[in-house]
Amino acid sequence: KLFLHLVMFCCVAVVCTVTIETVEQLELGGSDDGLANGTKADLQAAKRLAKRLYNLEGFKKSDVARHLSKNNEFSQMVVEEYLSNFDFTAMTIDQALRMFLRKFALIGETQERERVLAHFSKRYRECNHSIHTLTCAVMLLNTDLHGNVSHIQTHEF
Repeated sequence: KLFLHLVMFCCVAVVCTVTIETVEQLELGGSDDGLANGTKADLQAAKRLAKRLYNLEGFKKSDVARHLSKNNEFSQMVVEEYLSNFDFTAMTIDQALRMFLRKFALIGETQERERVLAHFSKRYRECNHSIHTLTCAVMLLNTDLHGNVSHIQTHEF
């Protein structure tokens, strides 16, 4: 079983390396004078929404991931503000991930969850200079171990 997890980790590392480009795109950021959903992006509105999401003011834990996984300029500002509430300095990856995932339910399609994890990885790297690949691998192994999914067998791999 350990061998299977090690093989899966290596494969995930290869696949998730491609997503480093996503993290790098997030780091480039953008001007706050562009358009988002047809309206002028408003940094103050993004800060207010991020605060409400973080404090769960008018939102359920299941609502937060939907806002964090959107891929437009306004949502990028919201996610940056939301993540500024987390200080992962000197935390191991699993401690930081637990802290992050206690605040909301990571739901949605794989691409949406990966986008949220890319944001987490960026913030974790800002605090600890780590890499996104490890984040993906840990999450996938955790899901395989604790999730309600059938475990992949060696012959199926």
